[in-house]
Amino acid sequence: MASLNTQHRREWLGTGLALAAAVPLVLALAALPLPFATALVAGLTVVTLMVVEPAFGLYAAVLSVPVQDLVQLPAGLTVTQAVVVLAFGVWLLQVLAYPERRVELPLLGPWLVFLAVQLASIVFTPYSKLEGVLQFARWVASFLAFVLTLGTITSRWRAWGLVVALLAGPGLAALYGLVQFGIPGLAPASFLILGGRFARASATFGKPNPFAGYLNMAWPLATALAVYFFTQRAGLQTAAGQERPRLAGNNARFGRPAPAATKQGWGSRLLVLLFGGFALLLLGGLFASYSRGGWLGAVAGLGVLAIVGGRRTAVLAGLAVVLGLLVGLLGAFSVLPPALTDRLGTITNNLRIFDAGEIPVTPENFAIVERMAHWQAGWRMFQAHPLLGVGVGNFNAAYPTYFVAPWSISQGHAHNYYIHTLAESGLFGLLAYLLLVGVLLREALHTRQRLAGTAWGAAMVGVCGIIAAVAGHNVFENLHVLNLGIQLSSVWGLAIIAQRWKEEQA
Repeated sequence: MASLNTQHRREWLGTGLALAAAVPLVLALAALPLPFATALVAGLTVVTLMVVEPAFGLYAAVLSVPVQDLVQLPAGLTVTQAVVVLAFGVWLLQVLAYPERRVELPLLGPWLVFLAVQLASIVFTPYSKLEGVLQFARWVASFLAFVLTLGTITSRWRAWGLVVALLAGPGLAALYGLVQFGIPGLAPASFLILGGRFARASATFGKPNPFAGYLNMAWPLATALAVYFFTQRAGLQTAAGQERPRLAGNNARFGRPAPAATKQGWGSRLLVLLFGGFALLLLGGLFASYSRGGWLGAVAGLGVLAIVGGRRTAVLAGLAVVLGLLVGLLGAFSVLPPALTDRLGTITNNLRIFDAGEIPVTPENFAIVERMAHWQAGWRMFQAHPLLGVGVGNFNAAYPTYFVAPWSISQGHAHNYYIHTLAESGLFGLLAYLLLVGVLLREALHTRQRLAGTAWGAAMVGVCGIIAAVAGHNVFENLHVLNLGIQLSSVWGLAIIAQRWKEEQA
């Protein structure tokens, strides 16, 4: 009896302490402006979830990419970077607290080589070391996201949670982008297209090109999974049709498939709708961005989906090509709006090499000539500093020395990530980057082969498509900005973690 009373007293004491702590917190929240109070509650919720399940920290980091600039943090820190560092710290504490738990962190070597080259370019830069450190910190955040993926995604349900996060963030951004596209009053005047009836979508990224790049980091995954579950559903229907004559009892008498087959069929149908819906939403947002580089990246991604995905995916890619040809024919016969056909026509101009200093500038060719001027400036930086470049993060600082007249104002990067890497970290930097991406692509292909015929094998097709789409888009843009690397590093991590499961478990 005494022990029971003691237990009750402890429970009441715990409740009292919790209330005593909650009252000041509630009062503080009431006194804060609504945005700050909302951010504080969200932050406390995320921290609590991280402690309970570290994988939620990675999910939060991935989901925060579209909203990273909505709350300003000290020292130029973004919400996404803060969440990544916090999630990594919580996970590391758990690793130290439970040393008996095995932690598998493969393929860190290429990452460390890449980061080491970047660090060397900062050490030897003749320009700003501070700018170099700030850019280096962004890559470190991407590296931490990669490590978090390997360290926290240790089961299939956690992996599916990551897939949902990787699609949900871009999906919400695409939805917002489509609203901007349809309501031009929400966008700046410079984004108006098609006679002012629509506007280029940028979501929360400020510019259409990084928005398009963000969507290119998601739609191939959704498409590959949608195709997989669609074929699974077709297979179930075929199997049910073959099995029906052999069924006994009421199911056979009334021509109904077995309950298990019915449940599997409904499950496959829902998954087709889910991933197919994501794919259509993301591709719609990509179109609304009106980003030529984004469209070309999507073509590269679609091509790899067709090559890696097998016969059915190749058929899907063929249909997409036919649709593209149909669009071209409609444009040729003036069925499509001239502004759209002109936009499609200028894509070939982006692939042409010319001297930006000798081309007369018009409103129609301004963007193309400006891009080429930045390519040339980046190439000049590389020629002057061929091994380690002008230093990571120092493109702007070096630009006044190497610009092509009259393009004296830098846009912050070379509009081509490969030239940009040569400019900032030299030949060593580009080789280290290609090594990193090449190793990860090899792992995705290996996992695809090992898990062929499973959902995770299909996911690897999507990962390969994302790597190709980003690689293609990077010819015209720098997609390693605005913490998009958090999304991309998590996608890369999927190629590693999926290898942990046997084919029958995938």
